[in-house]
Amino acid sequence: MHFRRFLPCFLFLFFASCGPARENKGEKENRVKAELRIEQTSDYLRIMRGNKPVLNYWLTPQLPEGLPQYYTRSGFIHPVYSSSGRIVTDDFPVGYAHQHGFFSAWTNTTFRNSFIDFWNTHKELATVAHVEMLETQRQDGFVGFKARLQQSSLKFGKILREDLTIRVHNRSDVFVWDVRSDQTNVTRDTLFLNKHLYGGLGIRGSKHWNAKDATNYLSPANFLTSDGLTRDSANHTHPEWTAIYGDLPTGKAGMAVIPHPENFRWPVAVRVHPDLPYFSVSPVTEEGFFIAPGETYLTRYRVVVFDGEVPEGLINSSGWKE
Repeated sequence: MHFRRFLPCFLFLFFASCGPARENKGEKENRVKAELRIEQTSDYLRIMRGNKPVLNYWLTPQLPEGLPQYYTRSGFIHPVYSSSGRIVTDDFPVGYAHQHGFFSAWTNTTFRNSFIDFWNTHKELATVAHVEMLETQRQDGFVGFKARLQQSSLKFGKILREDLTIRVHNRSDVFVWDVRSDQTNVTRDTLFLNKHLYGGLGIRGSKHWNAKDATNYLSPANFLTSDGLTRDSANHTHPEWTAIYGDLPTGKAGMAVIPHPENFRWPVAVRVHPDLPYFSVSPVTEEGFFIAPGETYLTRYRVVVFDGEVPEGLINSSGWKE
């Protein structure tokens, strides 16, 4: 409790001093540990909760040694951490180096009568890249950032400008963060997003769930949806949330994605791969659509990163309320 300096100093008879009450050392340490903050270098922006990392966003082009140049990528989130520090995503995974943690890209598109694939960069048709950091954000209960990306054709140049906003909530039981993506067609021609198995938002799970990674593989990823469906039955269904989780060196962990009810074609279909540790939240699995010149395609998601088995009740309670 704080007291105004103009109060009579006879209050010393009742209090140790006329200034603010001293903060208990343990309370101060707990407050520091729980504080959300941003660390930024020339290569990445990282959000921390005290001394624990929550997520990492890549600002500069990344390319592991030995991979061809066409796999170069920035503007994605990896690693994604649980509150115990377990990493639940993978980056440049063995066998599928074009997938990157939490990322966004379209697959089967048509622009000026040409086929363009922004997702599969090894086709050398297009790519997605970070352009600039627009702002960092801090308010009571969350910190975040807004970044600008571009989805570009190697033939036609910039096609989609994406403003990506991430906000991390101050939670300790699970890590919860919100995502907003505004993708604007900056050209004078329509981009057609054709019907396809996947495309849009991609989630690539841990290297320890990738059977092609002989060095790190432990066991297959597990999937669960809000409808109670698992890997063998969830593909191309329309759940309110989808979770991927599994065994890691120090225990189980995973993440769930909850699309906002106002998203296009909600509840949005998901592509759950039959073998690989990844899924895509995709509005084009049954029918395509288009983004006209100057038009913006808006999507929002809530992400819950957890330890152990899927906490269904907690994910439901963490969902969108508005």
